[in-house]
Amino acid sequence: MKPFIRRVLATMAAALTVALAASGLVGVSTAAAATTGNATFAELVGEPPTYFFPMFIASNWTVAYVPWASYLMWPPLYLWGKDGKTQFNASRSLATPPTFSTNSAGDTVVTITLKPRYWSDGQPVTTRDIQFWMNLLQENKTTYAAHVPGEFPTNVKQVNYLSPTKFQIVFDAKYSSLWLLGNVLTNITPIPQHAWDRTSATGPVGNYDMTPSGAKAVYKFLQTQAKQATNLATDPLWKVVDGAWQVSSFDSTDGRMSFVPNPKFPWPQAHKLATFTELPYTSTVAELDALESGSLDVGFVPLTSLKAIPALKAKGYKIATWVQAAYGGLILNYAKHDASTPIFDQLYFRQALTHLIDMKQIVTKIYHGRASYAASPVPNPNQRGEYVTALDKKVPYPYSVSAAKQLLTSHGWHVVPNGTSTCTRPGTGPSDCGKGIKKGAKLSFKIVGTQSNNSEYEILQYLISQFSTVGVNLRTKLVTASGLVSDAASCSATASRCNYDMELWITGQWPWGWPTNVPIGTENFYCGATSNYMALCNSQNDALIKATTTSSDPVAAIKAWENFMAKEQFQIFLPVPAYRVVAYKSNLHGVEPLTPYLYIYPTQWYFTK
Repeated sequence: MKPFIRRVLATMAAALTVALAASGLVGVSTAAAATTGNATFAELVGEPPTYFFPMFIASNWTVAYVPWASYLMWPPLYLWGKDGKTQFNASRSLATPPTFSTNSAGDTVVTITLKPRYWSDGQPVTTRDIQFWMNLLQENKTTYAAHVPGEFPTNVKQVNYLSPTKFQIVFDAKYSSLWLLGNVLTNITPIPQHAWDRTSATGPVGNYDMTPSGAKAVYKFLQTQAKQATNLATDPLWKVVDGAWQVSSFDSTDGRMSFVPNPKFPWPQAHKLATFTELPYTSTVAELDALESGSLDVGFVPLTSLKAIPALKAKGYKIATWVQAAYGGLILNYAKHDASTPIFDQLYFRQALTHLIDMKQIVTKIYHGRASYAASPVPNPNQRGEYVTALDKKVPYPYSVSAAKQLLTSHGWHVVPNGTSTCTRPGTGPSDCGKGIKKGAKLSFKIVGTQSNNSEYEILQYLISQFSTVGVNLRTKLVTASGLVSDAASCSATASRCNYDMELWITGQWPWGWPTNVPIGTENFYCGATSNYMALCNSQNDALIKATTTSSDPVAAIKAWENFMAKEQFQIFLPVPAYRVVAYKSNLHGVEPLTPYLYIYPTQWYFTK
C-alpha cells in the first residue's frame, strides 16, 4: 500500500480561510428563492434511515440512507444521472469535469477544480475538506462499503493540493478514464473539516486527520455519533452541510425525517419548497391508503395494486414508472467452510437452477410487464441498456425442467421431485457430483427473502415451487429489506460460516449509482471486496473485472466481462422490476424525469395552485 503524500500542513485550514477572505469569497451567501409548501415523500416500507455519515459502511449502504438522505446533505464530488438517463451530470456535480493526463512514469494524473460552494455555516468548501475526507478514508478504508482491495484509495500514489479550489490525484498506473469518472471520483465527498475534525463531542476542532492515529480517532468518533439515531436531528455535527438540505427533525422510532433548505446552497432552482418530509409506512397497503386519501404527495403503487391507478388519477395524481439501472436475483453463498459452497461451485448446478426459472413468466405474470431482464449484472432497463450484449439480452439457459433434471442426474445426483435430491456419485469426474461434495450431500438450502411487498413474496414462492420439481428443497427465512443487507454484509470470504445459503434480492437488488455508475464489478464481484456479499472468488472473473478498469477500450472490456457472467451465473440473475410505480400530485412539478440511479432532487420540486 502506497501512502498518501500529505502536502498540506496542519495550518492549511487557516491559510485557506485567509486566502479566500482576501478574494472576498468567505461568508458569501446565495439568496434563496421564495419557498412555499411542504412536499411529502414515502420512505421504503421497512427500510427507514437510521444513520448519517457520508463515508458509509456496508450495513448502511441502502437507498434509504445514501441517495434519499446522505446525498441530500453531503453530495459527492461527481454525480451521474441526467434527464432520466445513465449519463454524467456535470451541472449537478460539485467540481468541473476532471482533466486526465499521463505522467512520465505512465501513471494517470487527474486534475480537479471545485466550483464555488459554501457550508451551511458560511464557510467555503475547499480542498482542505477534500483532504479531510481522503485522510479518513485512507486510514479506515477496509470498513468503507465501496472498498475493493488494491483499488481506490490504495491505488492512489499521491494527492497534491494545489490551491483552495484545485487538487490533483496521481494514480499508480494507467487507468480507464471512464472507470475513474464513473466509479472512483464519485466516491470523493467533501466533508466539513472545520466542524468535524474532532475526536469527541466536547473536544476542540483540530487537524487530527493529518496523522494516521488521529484520522482513526476522528473516524471512530464520527461513526459513533452517526449510529446514535435518537440524536441525528439535534447533533450539531449533522447541521453543517453543503447539500441542498439540512435535517430538521428525525423520529428514531419510525424513521420519519424532515428537511429544511440550506440557505447557502447556490443552485438557482433550489429552495422552492419550504420543507421536505420523508414519511414511513408500516405496509404497502398503508401507503396506498395515504395516496388514496390525498395525504401523501409522492408515493408508490405496488405492482399488485395497479388497478388502483385510475382512481388515483381521478384524485389528481400523475403516474410514472421509475426504471432503474440495476440487477437482482438469487445470491449464492460462496463463503469458505459452508456446506453449500462446493455445490454452488459447480457450473452444471447453477445452469440447472437457471433452467428451472421461466423469466418471461416472471415479467408478465408477477411484474405485469413492468420489468427488464439481463443475464448479467450489466443492466438492460426497458431493453435499452447502454452496454448490454446480444448474449446478455437473452436467457442463457432457457426454461426446461427436463434439462435441469438431466444436468443433475448426469452428474451423480439421485433426483427426488418434491423431495430432496442427494449425491450418489461423489468425485471429480465429468459424471460425478464434483469437488468437495460428499456422498449423501443434500440439495437442501436455507434461503433468506423478504415480504416487503407481495410481488417479492410471489417470486420467493415461485422459486420454492420450481426448484422442488428436481428435489432442490428451500427452507425459508423472512426478514426486512434492510435485514437482507445486514445479513449479507455479515458474510465474507473469511467468515467461518454465514447464516444463509441463498438470499433473494428484489427490494435488496443492486442499483448502480452511489458511487458505482458504470457497470463494472469491482465492488460486488471482485474477490475480497467489502460488498462482495456472495464471498465470490474466481480468478478469471477477477482478471476480466480488472481489465474493465485499465483497458484503453473499457466498453469492450465491460462486454467481455458481462458475457462471462451471463454464462457462469455465479448469481442467478432474475428480471428486474421497475423500481417503483410512482404516484405524485399533479400540482407538484419537477418530480420527473426520474433518475435511473434512484437519486431524488426535491430542490426542483414546486407546487402550483
